[in-house]
Amino acid sequence: MQLGIISDTHGQLPIELFDHLAGCAEILHLGDLGPLGLLRDLRTIAPTTVVCGNTDAPGRPDLPPHRKLTVEGLPIFMRHHPWSRYDLEPELPALYLHGHTHVPHLEQVGPATILCPGSITNPREDNPASLVLLDLKPCLIHVTMIAIQDGRVILQRAWPYA
Repeated sequence: MQLGIISDTHGQLPIELFDHLAGCAEILHLGDLGPLGLLRDLRTIAPTTVVCGNTDAPGRPDLPPHRKLTVEGLPIFMRHHPWSRYDLEPELPALYLHGHTHVPHLEQVGPATILCPGSITNPREDNPASLVLLDLKPCLIHVTMIAIQDGRVILQRAWPYA
């Protein structure tokens, strides 16, 4: 199963994004969506789950501040803001997804993996606009971070999960 992980669209969906996400079973958007019409556009590609970012209107039931979900047996925690140890206790998710920083990031913290896909529209620190394709296979996570404009692979990593 392939998931598309994106964040910080800020009201813009580059046309290349649609091609990159075309094979995804689901899209996870980590906040700062922009107008809710973008959610409708993303859902033309695949079912889309979203959390509220700091520039999104708070209090909407369809934009909660965080979500806990399980996909193919993998516990996932979604939130716009970066992680803190408090977020990971007492129950460590296998995968903690966040946006907000506009900087792609992948880090292992104990049994948890922290992942930020970067920003679709406003990358920082000389990074390209980027997204993550997350392939879940039985007991294996495979992450591919892609530069949106040219399709270049920025990072690829795989690891087992129970």
